[in-house]
Amino acid sequence: MTYPDRLVLSTRLGLCAGLMLALGACGGGTSGAGIATSNPNFFSGSVSEATMTGSFNPAGYSAAQVQGLVSQVCADGGLAGFGTAPREDGLTGFSASCATWRDNARAVEFERTGPQSVMIEITGSSSGNMTYSRIEAQG
Repeated sequence: MTYPDRLVLSTRLGLCAGLMLALGACGGGTSGAGIATSNPNFFSGSVSEATMTGSFNPAGYSAAQVQGLVSQVCADGGLAGFGTAPREDGLTGFSASCATWRDNARAVEFERTGPQSVMIEITGSSSGNMTYSRIEAQG
């Protein structure tokens, strides 16, 4: 392996390790569900294949609001499906399907930033690189 190849590999491994540490820092009591329990203005979802799953606090968002916000992460704006179910911890679980998620989303956080505004932060991947984008949405 040549020096430039090792540098690229090292950089990609470093980015991957950094992402794992960042996501690991969200574990335990500070997971998306943990934050949503104490902060009803926050919820998050994770994407696998064509499905986003997550949970939200019904004290902060209605199912219709969550569906509308999640649909903004769908590349064509139209969800193929959306459903909710109550959880034992008082949160509401959700599942949404979309053919193509915006920015190849893998982890998405939603947080109310004003009376009618929500910041959507998308962490994704493209060509082996981590991507990050933000959307200011109404909700």
